[in-house]
Amino acid sequence: MRIDELDSLKATALVMMLVSNFVSDLNFFGVMEVEKGDIWWWLARSTAALFVGLSGFSYFLAHREEHIFSKTFKRTQRLILWAFVITVMTFLFEPNAYVRFGVLHLLAFASIVAFPIVRKPLVAFIVGLFFLFIPLFSNENLVWLGLSETGLLAVDYFPLNPWLGIFFICIGLSSQIYPEGKSLIEIQWPEKWLLLGKNTLLIYVFHQPFLIALLILTGLVPLNQIIP
Repeated sequence: MRIDELDSLKATALVMMLVSNFVSDLNFFGVMEVEKGDIWWWLARSTAALFVGLSGFSYFLAHREEHIFSKTFKRTQRLILWAFVITVMTFLFEPNAYVRFGVLHLLAFASIVAFPIVRKPLVAFIVGLFFLFIPLFSNENLVWLGLSETGLLAVDYFPLNPWLGIFFICIGLSSQIYPEGKSLIEIQWPEKWLLLGKNTLLIYVFHQPFLIALLILTGLVPLNQIIP
């Protein structure tokens, strides 16, 4: 079940992500510096919160009328596949900061563990609050489980606190905001804009090579800095 206003918000989050990740690339390659608490730092976290939150809303709506684990797992397999591909590719190009538990790993994990309670919004909301406060640990081996404070440098890391908490809380909220699964805003959104929101996974997976190519073509980062 799709709601146009949510697809529009996903398109907005996608544009925010492209800007934020381009800035993150500039920071990673030393072209500019992003400091904790500045506007770019907040943009990255706002974008992530919007993406994860919208995923929680979409998850509730997808299970509102049909609650079959085999179909849920079939959809989740795509996330698992692309999460694995991103881990492998980032390890090949940046072994010191490769992705161990990024946003796709988080969403794949969330899609499985949320299934038993997606139709129990109050329980989902309480579980979400729990994950907002679950302690993270300094043990670097727990990065793979999303339970580490980070410890290791990673270009993309989404620990269970707070991100899984946001996902579950939005499942709970969606049952109140969209109890009938119908749009709240009667707006004729541009079809091409909605198309962006409907293809966020595909764009997310392939956007980074284009950003890197842009850095090279503009001369901001030399090729030998990316591929020694």
